[in-house]
Amino acid sequence: MAGEAVLAGSVEAVRNALASCDSWAPSGLDLSGAVIIGDGDTDLPTVRRIPDWEHLDLAGLSARWLILAEPPQHGAEARVILERAANAQKKVMVVEGDKARRLRLDDLVGQPLGQIDEARIRSMIAGKRVLITGGGGSIGAQLARRVAGLSPARLTLLDSSEYNLFRIGLELPNATPALADIRDIGAMRRWFAREKPQIVFHAAALKQVPLVERFASEGVLTNVGGLRHVAEAARDVGADLVFVSTDKAVEPSSVMGATKRLGELYVHALDRRGPQRAIAVRLGNVLGSTGSVTPTFEAQLADGGPLTVTDPEVTRFFLSIPQSADALLQAAAVGLGLPLRGPSFVIEMGEALSVVELAREVIRLEGKRPELDVPIVFTGLRPGEKLHELLIGADEWREADPAPNVTAVASTPRGLGELHEVMERLCMLAREGADDAVIDALFDAIIPQKKADIAAPGRALTS
Repeated sequence: MAGEAVLAGSVEAVRNALASCDSWAPSGLDLSGAVIIGDGDTDLPTVRRIPDWEHLDLAGLSARWLILAEPPQHGAEARVILERAANAQKKVMVVEGDKARRLRLDDLVGQPLGQIDEARIRSMIAGKRVLITGGGGSIGAQLARRVAGLSPARLTLLDSSEYNLFRIGLELPNATPALADIRDIGAMRRWFAREKPQIVFHAAALKQVPLVERFASEGVLTNVGGLRHVAEAARDVGADLVFVSTDKAVEPSSVMGATKRLGELYVHALDRRGPQRAIAVRLGNVLGSTGSVTPTFEAQLADGGPLTVTDPEVTRFFLSIPQSADALLQAAAVGLGLPLRGPSFVIEMGEALSVVELAREVIRLEGKRPELDVPIVFTGLRPGEKLHELLIGADEWREADPAPNVTAVASTPRGLGELHEVMERLCMLAREGADDAVIDALFDAIIPQKKADIAAPGRALTS
């Protein structure tokens, strides 16, 4: 990396960054001036003075790079800075600690989660035997990293992917790998009996809406049958269960969302039965996770574009991978400590973000201008997709908020025996590969009152 750069921020931040620039400044980068917010002077020539980031104008500067002296306070501020820099066709870096790094997408999106209750989370994990299914996947691996730093007595990472286990094992050599498939009840019972976990985070699932729509039987065998196997194995050893759900489970229009909604109903029934706890936590879209839209955008941009978006109106709730792990741990620590039985827990994620705007941010991160330098094209909603996701359904109600930024939502209880029968029938149909019958039975089970309004396959609801 080489070229001319300007350092931007308050006078204090610029002075602090200059004092340590020998450690963070990339080789070959020439700091030629400073953009100062507010009053004061620094050792660098002041090339712009602005009252706030909204007034940033880099036109006419020869510098190729804008280096922020400190990370933006929140995503909205970062988006303003990035847009101004991209309009001037400049790339953005940020000084963080003792290094400078490129501004990333997760700096721009995702609602700040507020203060994470580290003491409560540590109390939940410290000295406990913890097992994570899908422990080598995007969310599971980040959760594993966080849990490993909270002094568990033992950490077991269970995954059906040899490569995923190998990769996370290089990072966490003290964790115990378990190469096993949640669809194998015998393997679940053997591993749980061996590891004797006290807390199980169930992150393993098939998550890609279009693929699960196409392979409904496989989605049910993993997301419904696999959940039941994990839950029963957890019950056998007396472990509490934390089920990783999704906003797509709310008034679902996709097979994937419907399997997650059935999973929530099942977990609610388990929690009410006791004595072990079983709670569901809903997350939004996780930026950068395997199969998420952002790696697709980045690959398309690397090929010169265009970037493809399904619909100009589509919105989603977004969390970064680190945020998703923090959100999951925060909600789990709150939920497992409550006497309330049978709700789902939802993290406050702010306003949903336009996906086309997300595409524009990916383009701006490369110092390019959306539509001018790189086109965006619209391809139409895919089967099962909605324009907008919800966090709480029309048939649900909010309980008293159990903690800041955490909401508990409940719905009409379903009997555990009834749900067992539904799951047995679904898995029987799925083992036969009867996809159409699987879809009909799945939606009949979770939203029978809406069945007449849903065409399968290819449902596309707008809310």
